Amino acid sequence: MKHMLRVIFLLVLLLVPSLTRAQQNYPGAALFAYQCSGAGIIFTWYGTPVIEVTLAQLATPLSVAGSIQQNLPVRGGADVSLWALKSNELQIHENKDPDGTKLVLSSSICGPIPLPLAPGAGQPFSGQALSFVQLNGPGQALAFAQVTASGQVQAYAEISGSGQALALAESSGGATVPGGSSGQVHIVRAGENLFRIALRYRTTVSVLVALNNLSNPALIYIGQTLYLP
Repeated sequence: MKHMLRVIFLLVLLLVPSLTRAQQNYPGAALFAYQCSGAGIIFTWYGTPVIEVTLAQLATPLSVAGSIQQNLPVRGGADVSLWALKSNELQIHENKDPDGTKLVLSSSICGPIPLPLAPGAGQPFSGQALSFVQLNGPGQALAFAQVTASGQVQAYAEISGSGQALALAESSGGATVPGGSSGQVHIVRAGENLFRIALRYRTTVSVLVALNNLSNPALIYIGQTLYLP
């Protein structure tokens, strides 16, 4: 009987996934922890809360990171940063040693991430822009972020000497789709230009320029949201 109970116990351990056990594969497991709170996640560092995000705030960074296949910062401070990985995971780490202190978690640890919604007539607008820069020697650098279209917001961060800077711009509020737009959007990926995007959606560069109020058709950037006809 005891032998049978031992076998059942071992089977349960094998069949039931343990997130805590999976975290031990990362050095940051000893430094970081998280707590699900309502519709968001609170990350702690040595037991002290350091970063709090909602699941909705993770939607755009995760979507863009997967789209352009490049890891993107979500939130950061002087000591720690939270990143959206192109693998649809989250990574939190100490800025001074990202690889040696990282903790990688599934993006859905506290629930499914909602799809980023395009702003539409009568719908709430939610926009987010991210910018990150790192200096490995003497000098100065700026990180700049700007929410496009209906929620124009500017943000910048400046560093001098070695260090990292993260700029995050967020906007929410009422918005309407530009006249002539279907309400659908396209997120600009690496290697794309306005001509290729126009061909993909069977429209013209001039139409996209007018819809998105672009001053220079050659200056579009990765992660930019473009309205479509």
